[in-house]
Amino acid sequence: MALYQDKKAAKPKIEDVAGDFISGDKLKNLMDFVGFLRDNKLTPRWQSSNSWKLSFKGKGVCFIKIIGGSWFVMHSALTRERWLVGYDGYFPDELREFIWENIRGGWCPNNCKGRSRTYFGKEFHDFCTCWAIRTENPEGVALENSKRLVLAVRNFIADLPSASKA
Repeated sequence: MALYQDKKAAKPKIEDVAGDFISGDKLKNLMDFVGFLRDNKLTPRWQSSNSWKLSFKGKGVCFIKIIGGSWFVMHSALTRERWLVGYDGYFPDELREFIWENIRGGWCPNNCKGRSRTYFGKEFHDFCTCWAIRTENPEGVALENSKRLVLAVRNFIADLPSASKA
């Protein structure tokens, strides 16, 4: 518990602690992703133990989590955010396929399995909508698509009417 309290007080940057949990290509790819985010004026903010939230204009974009020697990008905006309606036009076909390929069931922090949702015309059943779209240790094309997906959500948020941004 003391470690959590220490981190809660310090709110560490992901760059400062990631090397304590992952190494090699995993760490290199995570640092590449975080550098990309920062280059695009998107800052991961400490959320909880080994979890950083990425927001843009007060809207959630994604989470980065480090769990059990792996790192994950949890594309939460597409599954959790009720304000994200009408986003289809922001995602080219190859990103839609990336999303479909990375719909994940199983692990859920809130035990909310059993939901159904349609993404870009394709139905998915019996999965958790908290972290349904996630990539584990993305590299190569998956890393590039994770970056593109974050930018697509950011661009969607940027185009929201100002009344919806409050």
